[in-house]
Amino acid sequence: MREFRHFRGRGAGAADPLTGPFAPIALGFCALLSVGCSGKEHEESLPLLQVGMTDAVEAIYDDGELAMYEVKKGIAFPILAPDAVTRGQLNARATAPYGPHPWVTTDDVDVQVNFTISNLDDEEHVVQMLVDPWNEFGRYYPGLQLTNAEDEEYMPNFSGIDKRYIAPGKGAGEASRLHGTYTFTDLQEMATDLATVMSLLADPPATEDEEEDPTVAYTNHAFHSQNRSDDDPLVAQWVPQVVAGLTGLDIGFRTYERANLAIEVAIELVDKNGKRIRREGDEEKPLLEPTEEIITVGVAAP
Repeated sequence: MREFRHFRGRGAGAADPLTGPFAPIALGFCALLSVGCSGKEHEESLPLLQVGMTDAVEAIYDDGELAMYEVKKGIAFPILAPDAVTRGQLNARATAPYGPHPWVTTDDVDVQVNFTISNLDDEEHVVQMLVDPWNEFGRYYPGLQLTNAEDEEYMPNFSGIDKRYIAPGKGAGEASRLHGTYTFTDLQEMATDLATVMSLLADPPATEDEEEDPTVAYTNHAFHSQNRSDDDPLVAQWVPQVVAGLTGLDIGFRTYERANLAIEVAIELVDKNGKRIRREGDEEKPLLEPTEEIITVGVAAP
């Protein structure tokens, strides 16, 4: 699964802590951390994640004209918890927009997602793959945006990864199974987008309309697949210098009709300094507790 390893790159705003004007500070901070800032790179493949939908699933949204059917499953990564001394040092180093300095940044952990969509029906379906990011400070929930106030019409905001695929019916044989990969670069971009949205929520864009919530439009812009944080002047000022790394994902899919579908997801983690991902045989070491904080824009489904 490492054929995409060479695509890994640094997202905009995720400055290398060992280079540039902040190098002395970063080196000093590394020396303070009892866990250390160096080690041998380690790869970990997580157990296969399976998510299914049957035609008995009820719509999560239905206004009489538009119906949406959606299933998701969350997975927390086996991130080692920092010890008490390290946690105290992280808490003492205020870092926007999170509060304390992140234990996991995009310089620590890389993530790749390989997936297979299987259509179990005779007819083809449009399947919208959804991947939403977690970091140690929050879990992104897209919510809905109001598109027509008079008719009370809504559309879902973009997920971290939000792509549509046409899945042929099962009569097409192997063609009814769609395979794909979201690369290390894609997932690093998603981590950067989540950090950018956290900055937007902490310091919203100015607007002359008090009833308008500009963070919805800016958030959808940040997460849009065609926009990349290293070349995006609209949200550049909100991209943090330090980007919190991914600590988990919500993965699933959406359809606009009843369907019988399944996805299988294989997740590869790369611990770049060998100090963040729990290895086999280290089960006694405590893990970072998954966040319960929800980060969202717009409104919840009515």
